[in-house]
Amino acid sequence: MTLKQKTKENYKLLLRCVDPSNELLGNLWSVPFVQDRASAIKQKSTVDDKNDALLTSLLETPDDIQESVMNGVISALKDSGQDHVASIFREESDKVPMSDEHFHTLMVEKIDQLCEIIDPENGLINKLVRTKVISPVNAQAIRSMPGYNEKVRQLIEILSRKSDDAFNGFINALHLTGQSHVSYVLTGEGNSRPLKDEHRKRLLSSPRDHLVKTMESKNSGLVTALMDKGVFSIDDEQRVTSVQPDIDDNRNELILNLIARKSQSDFFKFISTLHDTNQTHVAVTLFGESVIAKITTVYESGADSNRIPDVDAELVEYMREVFRSNDNVVRRINEILLENGITVSDVGHGCIEITFTCESVESFRHFRELYNSEELEQMLNEAFCFRFANKGLKSLKLKVSNERIKQCADTFACWAPMTSKHREALMSSEEGLLDKMTISGDLLRRLSLCKRRRQAIEQAATREQQVKTLIDIVSRRPDSAFTQLLDALKETDQHEAAAIVSDDDPNLTVPVLPQHLR
Repeated sequence: MTLKQKTKENYKLLLRCVDPSNELLGNLWSVPFVQDRASAIKQKSTVDDKNDALLTSLLETPDDIQESVMNGVISALKDSGQDHVASIFREESDKVPMSDEHFHTLMVEKIDQLCEIIDPENGLINKLVRTKVISPVNAQAIRSMPGYNEKVRQLIEILSRKSDDAFNGFINALHLTGQSHVSYVLTGEGNSRPLKDEHRKRLLSSPRDHLVKTMESKNSGLVTALMDKGVFSIDDEQRVTSVQPDIDDNRNELILNLIARKSQSDFFKFISTLHDTNQTHVAVTLFGESVIAKITTVYESGADSNRIPDVDAELVEYMREVFRSNDNVVRRINEILLENGITVSDVGHGCIEITFTCESVESFRHFRELYNSEELEQMLNEAFCFRFANKGLKSLKLKVSNERIKQCADTFACWAPMTSKHREALMSSEEGLLDKMTISGDLLRRLSLCKRRRQAIEQAATREQQVKTLIDIVSRRPDSAFTQLLDALKETDQHEAAAIVSDDDPNLTVPVLPQHLR
């Protein structure tokens, strides 16, 4: 088959898999006929335009030199690491272009999701270069893009022009850089799952600004704790700690961006780490608080008692699946819950338990109303009893312990985040406090600060820096810390400083300090 015939027959495939790199175009300078057009091809603005111009040149090759031109093109492709493309013209290698299935998965079906969840700089690019999936030139092109989404899109476009082996090389690199949740998206294999959309949304949008200003990453040991739990790699730690200027808001922006690209399991570990670093108020803002409700199954008197455990197990699996997929069976329940800031976050094994997550104190109030009115129990009965009626299921009884109700209420009360009014009062009083507040051991003992936070204040270079560090730390604490600071200032006879913070404003609501913090 002639060069023209092979080019015409495989035009679409060649258009998508040739990489018109400078190396390839440079090698084509020695190929008769093509060399006269190489300069014009190189000046085209897009990859597709360059390939179209190159393929057009091949289609216009005079008949008497087609064989020599094809040999030259094959040699140029091999010398530039594109054996899989050279095999289209002459099958001399086991390398083949990216399969249609893998290409469609990368470039069509999953491209948008991949741009949201892949972290290209968490060792992934370096791993792909070391395993020769991509070249150093490819890596430079990827890193030249302005943001993570753009870097990932460039990476995927480069991979799509590689051989089919590159797909498996990419999957392996994802596993080795802690991104198995991405490989699950591409292959459907493994146990790791990407972050749920609703959790990513809370990290990247509302209430993001509040999270950035409330979370404390520099003086809390948060980054170290995330590394200990395997959520952050050394690459992650270096990116966060090298942010300039080195202040919490800038660090927090990056931390939230990185967590948004992690797995669902890593997200839950992040929430756990917030609790561990005395930032439960941030966890409550981000994830809300959960209420575990137990379900008791009631069967008809004639039901086979030996089969009841099996039916219960089947019911649990069915409930988990329909809530996960938002099936029509539970769509009405989910809509009512979501309207009130409530979600079903889990359905437990063993005894039947449903975990309802309330995103705010208002959501928790709505949950109690739905529970106390038995409307929630009725909706569950309508959704599930009919399907299992032929197996003897009569009804479902929903029960939440008074202890759990109280625990949830106490969490929202104790760990309410700092209000914008109180935070503004603190930050606006900073300048006036620089020469009025005395940072003494007596004052610090009256504040609920961990060892790290206290040391950060004490070790600040100057008295003014001590005051600024204390104000920043307190402004990122729960709302009750506002009262605690005012009380501590008064108890250490710093009444003028306390007056500056409160500004004697009758409209400034001072929160009631929980008993265990008094």
